Amino acid sequence: MKDHNNENVEFYQKLIAFTENNKKAIIGVTAGIVLLVAGLFLYSKYISGPREKEAYELLSIMEDYYEKDSFDLVLKGGVGLKSAVNIADDYSRTDAGNIAAYIAGTSFLRTGDYPNAIKYLKKFSPNNDHLIGSMALACIGDAYAEQGDTKEALKYYIKAVEYNAPNDLTTPLHARKAISLLIEFKEYAKAEKLIKRIDVEEGLLPQFKYELQKYLGLIETLKNNP
Repeated sequence: MKDHNNENVEFYQKLIAFTENNKKAIIGVTAGIVLLVAGLFLYSKYISGPREKEAYELLSIMEDYYEKDSFDLVLKGGVGLKSAVNIADDYSRTDAGNIAAYIAGTSFLRTGDYPNAIKYLKKFSPNNDHLIGSMALACIGDAYAEQGDTKEALKYYIKAVEYNAPNDLTTPLHARKAISLLIEFKEYAKAEKLIKRIDVEEGLLPQFKYELQKYLGLIETLKNNP
């Protein structure tokens, strides 16, 4: 017969080790998906008015460097290249300027400038695009976590989970981070509530739902062995 307590403790130890050893990798995954949806979000917008068109043209040039992970050029610009920061600041009332804030924020995140990552990601408005909105919230959480403010990071991971409809692209990413921190803070009741709310949703793979049950088993073990 399996010793479920030992199995749950082992699961927890692996979870903690993974989180500690792969912070940069986790952020890379988040930012990578942000990159994927950023282009879709940008090109889905209608270009209206000369200022919007001008901002869009500047952003289109800069976006090529973003896709190549040339973050120094994205953030500082160059000859014939206006930076995402400048586009975000100078064209803040345009759709392209809004996307530039998003790209600037995720680029700052990838380069380790967490205060500016938070600043520009908070400037970004998803305009009812729930997928990209949830990713932006998670990136803010990542920036706070990298600064050691895990309490604030938790708030944004939970917001990210709640912002988008449950799906296999973003829900597991955000939920794992939120649940892990809730367990770390010994907020077991909140963790259980979040897990059970996610678990009843359709559209999630059975493997992830099984993982949620593992979290519940771990919490039960931790509650019984304080």
